[in-house]
Amino acid sequence: MSKYSKDFKLEVINHYLSGKEGFTATANRYGVKFTHVRKWVHAYRIHGHKSLANTYTHHSVAFRLSVLKAMAQKQLSINQAAARFNIAAPSSIAVWQRLYNEGGITALEPKPKGRPPMSKPLKPFVPTNKPVIQMTPEELMQKLEYRRVETDYLKKLQALAQQKHLASKNKSK
Repeated sequence: MSKYSKDFKLEVINHYLSGKEGFTATANRYGVKFTHVRKWVHAYRIHGHKSLANTYTHHSVAFRLSVLKAMAQKQLSINQAAARFNIAAPSSIAVWQRLYNEGGITALEPKPKGRPPMSKPLKPFVPTNKPVIQMTPEELMQKLEYRRVETDYLKKLQALAQQKHLASKNKSK
């Protein structure tokens, strides 16, 4: 929900457009930042009442690129482009510009939201007495990996036992 209602924004815009006061004086009168007043007035002049709607919009890659191209061709500032294209947050355009400069058009594509899915847990290998000739390549790979892990484990166990034995010999001396 927006901090300011449509009616309030319209009242501020109408007060400014009446010509009685400028952006700063109008902002002070209504207790808002003058940048808000300026943004509302510029957007209202271009889009009318449609600019007061606070709807979430998803901007496509093509739209983002067209905004950036229009800014470059017509020498628009970020605030002017936001008013012209009815974009609620000019900071969005600044982010698009930075992304485009760093990574090109592919950087403007939306990123996946949320956490990545968890990988499926590996099924523990259960040794079978199946003849090697009857095993599938996957089963053979699993058996090989199991044997490698088993061998490494036994080697480590033997090294630890030997180290313990040597440590006890050194203590007794």
